[in-house]
Order: sequence, then C-alpha cells, then structure tokens
Amino acid sequence: MKEKVIFTVGEIVSAVGGKLIKGNPEMSVSSVTTDSRMSDMDDLFIPLKGEKFDGHHFIKDILSEKRMKGFLYSLSSSIPEIPDDCFAVEVKDTLHALGRLSSFHRKRVQAEVIGITGTNGKTTTKELIAQIFSLKNKTLKSEKNYNNEVGVPFTLFRLSKDDKYAVIEMGMNHSGEISRLSSYAQPDSALITNAGEGHLEFLGTVENVAKAKSEIMEPMKKGSFIFLNKDSEAFNVMESRAQISGLKVISFGLKNADVSPENFKLSADRIDYTLMGEKYSAPLYGIHNLYNLLASSALSLYYGIKPEQINEAFASFENVGKRSEITDSIYTVINDTYNSNPLSLRSALNSIGMIYKDRRKIAVISDMKELGDKSEFYHRAACHDAVSSGFEYLLTYGEYSEFMNKEAVVSGGIKAEHFNSKEDLLASLYKLLKKDDVVLVKGSRSMKMEEVAEKIIRV
Repeated sequence: MKEKVIFTVGEIVSAVGGKLIKGNPEMSVSSVTTDSRMSDMDDLFIPLKGEKFDGHHFIKDILSEKRMKGFLYSLSSSIPEIPDDCFAVEVKDTLHALGRLSSFHRKRVQAEVIGITGTNGKTTTKELIAQIFSLKNKTLKSEKNYNNEVGVPFTLFRLSKDDKYAVIEMGMNHSGEISRLSSYAQPDSALITNAGEGHLEFLGTVENVAKAKSEIMEPMKKGSFIFLNKDSEAFNVMESRAQISGLKVISFGLKNADVSPENFKLSADRIDYTLMGEKYSAPLYGIHNLYNLLASSALSLYYGIKPEQINEAFASFENVGKRSEITDSIYTVINDTYNSNPLSLRSALNSIGMIYKDRRKIAVISDMKELGDKSEFYHRAACHDAVSSGFEYLLTYGEYSEFMNKEAVVSGGIKAEHFNSKEDLLASLYKLLKKDDVVLVKGSRSMKMEEVAEKIIRV
C-alpha cells in the first residue's frame, strides 16, 4: 500500500517512539508505503514482516536504486549502510509503528471519526453511513474491506483538512486487535453491528467475541455515544463495558430498543420500514440488511441528519459484491458467498423463508470456518435453521458441512445430500433444479462457493 501524506523526520520519530539512527529531523517525506515495488525517492518505506516475506529484505535494493527518502526498521533486523541523503529510524515493531504514525496524522486533522465493527454487516453499514454523510459533507471511508492493522492506518493517512467525517471499519479475529485499531483511529462515536458466533476458534465464546468487539470503546471519551445491537446474544456484555467506560448507549433492534421500527416489510428487491413515524426504503435484501439500515438510521439521526436525506442516500445505494446478490432467471439464485458464520447463515436462511414463502427452496452450503471445537455443534444447528425456514433440499460440500447432512439424516424434515467435490454437487443440482426454485449458495470465503453460484447462474 502507498498513500500521500507529509511528515518531517522529527514528527516521524516522535510519533512512532523510535530512535533516529541517521538523518536530519528537518527532512520530510511526501508519501508512506509498505510496498517496496511502489517506493519512490520522496517516500518513507515501512517494511513489514508477513508469513511469506519480510520487507526488511528489500531495503538494500531500494537504497541502491535511490527509491526512498528513509525507512523504519525493527530492532531485530540488520540493515545495510545508509547513504548521507537518507534517514533511518529504529523501532520495536514496524507494524505497530505504522499504526502510531497514522494516529499522529489522525490527531492533526479535525474530522469526526466514526468507528464501525461487528461480527457481520460492518462493511455494508460503513458504506451506508458514508453514503448518507457524504451527501452534504466531505466524508472519508474505509475502502473495500481495508479494516486490519495495515488497512486502517492507510485509511487514516488519507484524512485531509477538508474531511468533515471519517467512517472507519475495524475487523478482527483475535482479542486485542480492535483495541489497537481503535487506539489509532480514536473514534468520536462508534457502532457495533452485532456480536455473534464468529472466530470462536480463537475467542471461545460469544461473550468473548462481544468483549473483543467492545475494545473499540477503549480510547473513546466519556460521554461519547456508542450504538449497540440490542438483539445480539451478548448485548449485556457490550452494554456493561459502555457503562464502565462512561459512554452513552443508543440501542437498535427489531423490538424494545431505543431505535426500533414500528413496522417493516422485506421483499426480494427492497426493505421498507417505519421509524419514529418516518418511512424509509432501500434497495437491499434480507433481515440482516434491515439491521444494517436500522444501525445507519440510528447513528445518522443522532448526528442531526434528516429522514429525507437518509432516504435520498438509501435510494441510490448499491451493496458490495457477493453479499446477497440475487439473480432471477428460470429460477432465483442468491449468491451470498462473501463469507459465512452461524449468525450470517441463520439470517440468510431466515430471510429466504420470510420472502419466498411459497416457492421451493434449496440450500447449497459449504463450511463455516474458524469455529474451533464448536464446528460440529453450529453446523448441525444450521440444519434446523434450514428446516424451520422451509427449505426442502440441503446440498452440502466440505469437511464441516457434512455435519449438517448427518443432522438432516437423523432429525428429518429436509432432503439432504453431501458431496466431496463441487463438480459432483453441481451435477446433482443441475438434475434437481426446476422452474421458480430459490437457491441459496453460501460458505466461508476460503471455500470459494461463488464458483458454484456463477455456474448455475449461467445455465
């Protein structure tokens, strides 16, 4: 990654808590990059250590080609001789230094930062809020899903004096990650879309997931607002954390929350709901997106944005790829292959059950990853979600999804078959498909179930 942003060497040393080994504190850089291929003569190069590569190994070549002004390096790394017109700063950890430098930049601009995290829905909610706010004010947002310890800092580097708001998405799969990201972003307000059964391999319980998501509150000032999903299983964990931190909680949910719809209607191509007497409508699909809309509405209304402005933003909204993409032809295919966990799968199944009540429904499901020793339990439970949502067929592929098939054999209520290859699954599905069927295709990102969805869409 690379971003244009100006720092003096003195500012860099102070921001990262490093030691200037060589160079003049008055020197300056015009860009920051972590990609040696993108480095140029006025850049600060920050080498990162990954699973396959260590950026420190490229410092010698970049120096010889005069493609940077200076660099950071970690204590444990050896470095070549530094030219007189270059600078070098020693730090304990280059990844953490990247975050601290982005935090320094965040503090020197006046933008109001809104932090977004959650098990599901954070990217869609971030996109919705950014679209609403950008109608009247210059608003920065996290691009794509740049929500990790590299993506968040580079998003913060993009902040300019003209930005009124910044909507920053933060992701995680281990405890402590949101804490670091939030310390960089320093949110003025924050929103947790939900806390569900995601990353249990690393976190163990939903309560621990809620605690990890709640780390977003750590740097927030007392009296700041935090928006929480009251229908989350561990809402009380997040609410307690907010109270301890002296934050003001605004809850959203389908019933008995601070922000709840008086009524709502889900259809294949839109969601309509009434909130505080005002009608809202958006071209989105599913119960999960109703929660995203409620979250976006709650936060936007708090910031004084009028209902008509919110509706204007909703009207032109287009969701990001492979999240409940619906294709209608002889039959309907719902491509929901961006990712999968128990909460998102349950929402997908329930949404189809609510919207396509009178049509034959087929679930094509692959593994949900990162569930650890809870994998069998949650895959078996998903079978019952499919049954209660009115699905007639369940086709599974993958190591863990076979538990769904086994549960179907034991409990009944749905015709099920398991496959060891996508080719065999597709061959069976082609024979099964009939006019007006509704097919859900879903699985974790690594299972690449879009390959199945794309092939049956083309038939």
